[in-house]
Amino acid sequence: MKILLIILLSVITLCAQPLKIALLSAPSVVGKYSSSTYNVALATLLSRNITFELISIDMKDESTSSIHIALESAKAKNIDALLAPLTITGVQELVKTAHDFPIFIPTVHKRDVQTNDNSIIFGAIDYQEQILALKPYMSNAVATFYDESPIGNKLNAFTSTIAKSSTPYSIDTQGANIVKYLGRPSAFNKKSIITHLPIVKTSMLIAHLTFVGAHEHNILSTQMSFDPTLITLTQSKDRKNMIIANSIVQQVPQIYEINSLMNNDLTFDWINYTTSVGADYL
Repeated sequence: MKILLIILLSVITLCAQPLKIALLSAPSVVGKYSSSTYNVALATLLSRNITFELISIDMKDESTSSIHIALESAKAKNIDALLAPLTITGVQELVKTAHDFPIFIPTVHKRDVQTNDNSIIFGAIDYQEQILALKPYMSNAVATFYDESPIGNKLNAFTSTIAKSSTPYSIDTQGANIVKYLGRPSAFNKKSIITHLPIVKTSMLIAHLTFVGAHEHNILSTQMSFDPTLITLTQSKDRKNMIIANSIVQQVPQIYEINSLMNNDLTFDWINYTTSVGADYL
């Protein structure tokens, strides 16, 4: 009887130990996502009805020394896992630093980092797979609109590799050359229009296609266009032939409910969504 009691007390003690998760970020670098990812992780952990401790470790930047100091701090706090919404620069430094706990990175895709460390899980959007998912809907000729941002150039390169025949159209900062490109609407007849632009410029593009009377085959886009703002900035006729690839899937109701109470958008904000998935996984 005493042995059984000792075993039961041991189990209760073990169950009472909180799950310790640290959120590592540089607010000056990632901006609002430093606080929003903390709130999402907190709400998601609360939905699981477990004993946990969520620790915030802020860095001044994503330099080698800052990453090293932050990881040493995490080790000293005996954390079980780490959430790290970092830029590609910070992740490249992170993978060089020794650690003995799992790390979830919601902001970077594993394809962009050279590492064989299986304890690091990457959660960024796989745009290449999204473009591949759109391939069956592409006509024989494709017109790709993109900007000169790092993500815009990357998506244009993916499209050029995947599409049968792609003509690229680089859009300037203000989007003014959209009108110039569509000055001859017949050039886009029966083509698939692929937009790798921020939501406002995408809205400008598809609205102007309707205005000039272009008869495109369809309009295709990745998660960049999965935004309710598209509905408010365009008319239904502008979007009638539009297909958007999206990687967000429904989670369990209680995770959405408690995040909704904290005004955390898991439906359209990818970083929030994948942070929730990562916190739930950890």
